[in-house]
Parts: sequence; structure tokens; C-alpha cells
Amino acid sequence: MKIGAVRSFFTANKSVIIVAILIVIIPISLYLYFQQETESSIRNSIYEQQKQNQMDASKAIATHLESDIELILSRLQGLASSPSIMNWDTRSNTTITLLKDYYRIINSSTPVDRLFLNDRSGVSVLDIAPLNTTNYAGINFSFRDWVNQTKNTLSPVISDTFLGMDDKNRIAMTYPIIIKNSSGSFYNGLVGVVIPVNEFFNFYGNIYDIQSQYLSVLDNKSVILVHPLPSLVGKEFFGEFTQNLTGYNDILNNLVRTVISGQPNISIYEFVNEERLNTGYPVYIDGVPKYAVFVVTPTSSIYSTVNNIIEKERLQMLSLIIGIIAAVLLLILYLSKVNSTLDKAVKKRTTELENVNIKLESANKHIKIHDDMQKEFINMAAHELRNPVQSLLGFSDILKKLNIRNEGNKIALQYKDAIEAISRSSKRLKRLVDIIFDVSQLDNNLLILNKESFDLKDMIEQLVTDYQSHNTLLNNTNNNQSHIEGNNIEYTKGKHVIDFAYSNYPPGPKTVKGDKAYLKQVITNLVDNAVEFTQNEGKVKINLDKELKNGKVIVTVSDNGYGIHPDILPFLFTKYVKKSRGGAGLSLYISKKIIEAHGGEIWAKNNDDGRGATFGFSLPLDK
Repeated sequence: MKIGAVRSFFTANKSVIIVAILIVIIPISLYLYFQQETESSIRNSIYEQQKQNQMDASKAIATHLESDIELILSRLQGLASSPSIMNWDTRSNTTITLLKDYYRIINSSTPVDRLFLNDRSGVSVLDIAPLNTTNYAGINFSFRDWVNQTKNTLSPVISDTFLGMDDKNRIAMTYPIIIKNSSGSFYNGLVGVVIPVNEFFNFYGNIYDIQSQYLSVLDNKSVILVHPLPSLVGKEFFGEFTQNLTGYNDILNNLVRTVISGQPNISIYEFVNEERLNTGYPVYIDGVPKYAVFVVTPTSSIYSTVNNIIEKERLQMLSLIIGIIAAVLLLILYLSKVNSTLDKAVKKRTTELENVNIKLESANKHIKIHDDMQKEFINMAAHELRNPVQSLLGFSDILKKLNIRNEGNKIALQYKDAIEAISRSSKRLKRLVDIIFDVSQLDNNLLILNKESFDLKDMIEQLVTDYQSHNTLLNNTNNNQSHIEGNNIEYTKGKHVIDFAYSNYPPGPKTVKGDKAYLKQVITNLVDNAVEFTQNEGKVKINLDKELKNGKVIVTVSDNGYGIHPDILPFLFTKYVKKSRGGAGLSLYISKKIIEAHGGEIWAKNNDDGRGATFGFSLPLDK
């Protein structure tokens, strides 16, 4: 009996030991496996999110930098064209006060060392700088390349970096003072500012600490302007010194070449024995990539925040498992109770997650319903308004004809202005409904192009002719005239002149494949826009050219009017952006969508002479 009892006890305890070992091994193995998968998934998700966020940050910095530089040049232009400067009244309090005001305005948004006025020989006449700093008035700066470049090109100049007299790296921005008289135009000096490189770029991001996310900037000659490693500043990136330091890293070299050439890029590579995430974005000035901005992040810092959370969660989970295992080993009889507790905890967490998911799903449904209702309302409004508007137009035409028949009647004269107002308002309402319908089609990707091959030159000539025919019919006056000379067609619309010119070189037709109606709408939008923002007796010029090398045809519409407001320029082709009181701010948005649907590009800029703006688009030639 005793031997049997011992054997029975040993057998029972052996089973318990095996179960206990299994209970220890299985949870730990599962924990390690799932913890590794979860951590990997979290890291990958955060890493991808960081890549996108960093690229967005690089773009935002580049855009901000472009805007700040353009703003400085714009203010220098205003200073250079001021009456006291143009009259070279350099000794008056008015001129000195003007320079001080401009220095204070520019310095409020951009760190500027000094603002100066040089004569045509390069001698500094006035020098506005902080107190207790050296005044350089009377010093000849003609030895500076950027002084001579401004004089020779008669254009604004952004200099390369140079060492100032205090051995600090700086950038100069200048604007020429050009005097125009009956003899022509001549150079009379320049106004400019000097900007400390480090203080300027430090405004946009960290340029000192290489252990965290930092900013590096190169110019279009691949010279490093700012970098946390001082030994790299002023060096050419593709020079021997920098390449030795980076280990002739092909990934990094390709990244830099791409961004300097004008295209954004992103790469991951090893640098100083550490992996880096680098996102680069070009900075365009007057349509040319001037600088390349790089945001660089050690990948270890990307994970540093999440690692703390993961470590805490890992410790909590591990403590929980060890506690469960200890309880199982010590009190196997209470295993069911422990399992029940864990099951409740899991169910509670699952219920909480399900509730959160339900709320998120409900919120997403409400957002989608709202968007769908908005789109449906716009579609319905565009469709439902067409018939009443068409009826208004039809009846207004009938009323006009009846009124014309009874012109001698006092009643006809009494209602003539009212009928004309109804007709104008109906036509305006029809244009608005058509615009809303087009936007609806574009937003819902329902734009259908009836493409055909045609000569764009012929279509533009016909468009100019249509302007003349329509305006003559509308006004019944001789104020609208046109004449053709060589490759130019000039058409006078009221007090505006529309001039169409095309290039015979290279010869041959300007044939494209596209929807004639939509492309005609784009050109009409650009011409109407130019006329609207051009003063009376202004000139609107349409130019057509062909580039065989790039396989595309380019159309530009230029005017000598007010130009594009700097606040509007970055958002010009988005919806509801406008600076005039009339219109819905949709014509340029529609034009952009139409051109992009044809595989082309559209752009706008202020003219270099400061008078008016130029809108243009390109279309691929029909091969």
C-alpha cells in the first residue's frame, strides 16, 4: 500500500511539474513572439509616418524660405523705386528715415545685419546698422562680385556666401537703381541688405546639434551654407574634404544631386556610424533652384519616444506574466480563478477598443455623409439651375427683341434698362452655374475629354477673332479693331489691346491632341483675367511657342496691369482664391485641372519689370 501510494504521489506530482513547465514556457514564448511582432509593427508605422512628416516639414521650410526671400527682394524693389532714391536725395532726412523704416520692417521678419545704399561706383553712401556697430559709409565695395553683378545685369542679385569683415558668413541681396529718361536707362547704384547666414537659417530649424534633427542648406553650386559640423561649412559637398568625411556615400550623393537639380527626394544612409533619414527640398527663386534644404534626423531619435513607451509596456506585460506564472507555480489550484481574472481584463480591454472603434466608425460615416451631401447638393444645384437660367436667357432675349420693335414707345424706353439688367444678370448667373458644374465634374473625376488633333495657333487666332466679333455685335461700335502683321495679330477690345504672336522657329504646325472646347475655355479664362486686372489702355499679349527638344507647346498670356498680390501667389490655382470683388475664384482652379488632365502644366508669375503678370501653360505636342 505504501509503495503504491508513493508511486501514485510521484506520478501525480510529475504531471503537475510537466503542466507547470508548459505553463511557464508557453506564455513566455507567446509573449516574446507577439511582443516582437507588435514592436516591429509600431516601429514601422512610426517610421513611415516620420518620413512623410519630415518630407512635409522640408517642403514647408523651403516654401517659407522662398516666400521670405521674395518678400525681401520685393521690399528692396519698393525702396529702389521710391522718389527720394530715384532723385538721389541721399542727404535729406526723408531718405535716411525711409531707409531706417525699411531696415526695421525687413528686420522684423528676417535677421538683417545692415541695409545700405551704394552709388554707381560701388561706394556705400548710406549704411543703416544696429548701434555700436561699424558704419561702412564711404567704403568702396566694388570688389564684391555681387556689386558688379548687379551693375552688369541691372537685375536683383542674391549673392553666394562670403566672409564679412568680422569673418562671419553672410549673404547679400541687392536691387539695382535704374534711372530712365529720354536717352534710355542707366544704372545709378543699388540698395541691398546683408544677412548673417547662421542667424538666417537658424530661424527655420536646428543647425547646431547633430545628435537631434537638424537643418543643412546647400546653394546651387553645392556649397554647404549651414551644418552642425563647422568644418563642413563653406566646403563644396562634392569636394574631396566632404566626400572623405561622408565616405563617398553614393546614396547621399544621389540625394544631393537630385535636390540641387530642383527635385525633392528622400534617402536613408549611414553617416558618422549612425543611420540617418534625410529629406531634401529645393528652394526656387524666379523659377530657378537657388538653395537645397535638407532636414536630417538620426533614426535612433525617431524611435526614442516610442522606445520609452514600448519599454514601459514590455515591463508591465513581463511583470504580469511573471506574476501569473508565480501564482500558477505556487497555487495551481487557483489557476482557474487567475484565468478568469485575466479573461475579464482582456474582455474589458476588448470592449473598450470595440467602443472606440464604433465611435470612430460612426464619426467617419458622419464625415462621409456630410461630404456626400455637400457634393450632391452642388451637383443638384448645378443641374437644377441650368433650365431656369436658360429660360431666363430665352425670355430676356424675347423681351429685348420686343423692346427693339417698340423703341419709339415710351414704355419701351422705360423698361429698356430693366430688360438689359435682366439679360446681363441672367448671363452672369449662367456663367456661375457653368463654373459650379465644371468644378463638380472635376472634384468627382467625371471630366470627359473629347480629344482630337488640331493646330493650337489656329484656335487662338479664331479666339481673338471671336473676341472682336462678339464685342462688335454687343456694343455696335467702332471701338474694336484688329490688324494682322507677319506673325502677330493685334486686336483692340474697348481700351485694351490683345496682341497674339507666335514663333515660326522651329517651323511647322503647333499640333496638340486635346479637347478644343476645354482648352479654349482655359485661354479665355486667362485673357479675361488679364483684361480684368489691366488698367484702361493696357495691353494683353498672347504668345505661342513650340519646343521640339522638350516635345511641348507653350502658351503665355501677359499683361501690364497690377500684377499678382504676394499673399495670393502661392495659392493662386486653388479654389475660392481671388483678389477682386467679382467672380467666385474658380476659373484658375478649373484651368489648372483641365491642363493637368491633358498632361500639361500651368503656372503664373509677376513680370520681371514689376508691371503686370504672366500666366502660362504647356501641352505635349501630338506625336
